[in-house]
Parts: sequence; C-alpha cells; structure tokens
Amino acid sequence: MKISISAVALAAALAIGLASPGSAHQEVAGNLKIGHPWIREAAAGAPSTYACIIEIENDGDEPETLLGATVDGAGTGVLYRIIEKDGKFGSKIVEHGLLIKPHGSIELPPDKYQFKFGKVTKALTEDSMVDGTLVFEKWGILFNVPIHFMVEQDDTAPKEEPASAQ
Repeated sequence: MKISISAVALAAALAIGLASPGSAHQEVAGNLKIGHPWIREAAAGAPSTYACIIEIENDGDEPETLLGATVDGAGTGVLYRIIEKDGKFGSKIVEHGLLIKPHGSIELPPDKYQFKFGKVTKALTEDSMVDGTLVFEKWGILFNVPIHFMVEQDDTAPKEEPASAQ
C-alpha cells in the first residue's frame, strides 16, 4: 500500500494540532462526557468574563440537569441563553437549568448559551487550563463535577447591546 507524503504530512499536522494546548479536550465524569469546556481569557480585575461548553453527553439511564459552573479565579457562573432580536443580542438566565435526557446530549454553542462570571480575581491566560466545576442536579440533589476549562481568546460569541439610558 502506498501512502503519499502529503497524507503523512496531513496526519502529522493533525496530530500536532490535536495535542496542542489550544485544542479541544473532553472531560468525563461518571456518565457525563463534557466536550471542550472553555473560558474567555481575562485580566485579573476584569469586570466579567464568560465560559462555554461545546456539548454534554449523558450516557446514563437517568436525566441530568446542568445548572451552573464555577471557575478558580472567576467565582460562580450563571447560565444564560443568548437571545437575538432585530440584530441585537441580549441574554436571559436559564432559571431551571438545561435537561440532558438519558443517552442524549445537548449542544451549547457560544452564540446560544454562556456561563457569565462576575469580577475576575486571577488572570485567565490564553492557552492555559483553569480548575472549575459544573453544577448539576439529579433526583433533586445538587452535585459538582470537577473539570478543567481551557482559557481561550474568543471573538465569535455575540456581544450584548448595552442597556440604553432612559
């Protein structure tokens, strides 16, 4: 079997890219597979930042509900749904969390869902990992799942319009 040099070069480039700190990663906690949790880079003292997760899969036989998150250096994050109206973006708190059905998954792209954090107390530096948790509910009991968020620069998420002064 012949393998072209370009195929070998492509495979090597993909392997290097997948191994780099900025590449996607997956966290596994029990029956949950958490696809690429990341947080936007921010300087210490910044008024806020946000975090996202690409996808969460529930391989279990019971539903799980995602409620919130914590990040070392950014505190507790509240889950918001991003809303677009007339070309302007706003957000609304997801009050009862997001249900992940048994053997199902949910997608949380940054233009649809974000965890918003208040004042940043520790610099979140691009291409580093920071400890955090995701807060879930199952059978009425809250539990934290320890995870690692990749710190990334992100300009793809929609920017909210500032509230107009009236």
